[in-house]
Amino acid sequence: MRIDNSDIVSFSETVKCGDSRELPCPDGAASLIVTSPPYVTSYEYADLHQLPSLWLGFLDSLPEFRKKFIGSSYKKRSNIDLKSSTASSIISQLKNKKKEEVFSYFAEMLETFIEIKRVLKQGGRACIVIGNTEFSKVKILNAEVFKEQFENIGFKTFKIIKREIPSKMLPSTRDPITGQFAKSTDKNLKLAYPTGYILIMEKL
Repeated sequence: MRIDNSDIVSFSETVKCGDSRELPCPDGAASLIVTSPPYVTSYEYADLHQLPSLWLGFLDSLPEFRKKFIGSSYKKRSNIDLKSSTASSIISQLKNKKKEEVFSYFAEMLETFIEIKRVLKQGGRACIVIGNTEFSKVKILNAEVFKEQFENIGFKTFKIIKREIPSKMLPSTRDPITGQFAKSTDKNLKLAYPTGYILIMEKL
């Protein structure tokens, strides 16, 4: 097969470290955004990444570094309309610190979706990879919450892809008492994220 120069498409990439709630892009600049956000009640991401961040010069103060992460338990958010009745129902079933943590997570993900809307062109699409989970016998329906939040800020659902999550190297079950991730051969423990979803949302 002969390939003419006119058939070759060139690409360029720019990699930047930043905050998904403050994207370094002008309004309406993107046709597609693909992301897999942090998972609520999963890990303290700042603690996982503190060593490489220190080596690369991104970390001056660990307490301040922790506050930058979506879903961190080291900060509190309140008095924000989450744009999701499902989110409000989930939070009402939780207690104490986890109630605050999950509220903050959904609030900050909403801020991310609002920023995604700003950056996308009309008709542009956002693909969000996320999983649902359960914590302290409360179902954390991330996919349903995200769908509602998107639709309530000016998106429509283009497509939802559902798939079962295969076994992974990382711990995939929770301790029923502490709620923390744990490696175990006990078949009575529930998988933390048994099902994954890809939400494809289109900006109206």
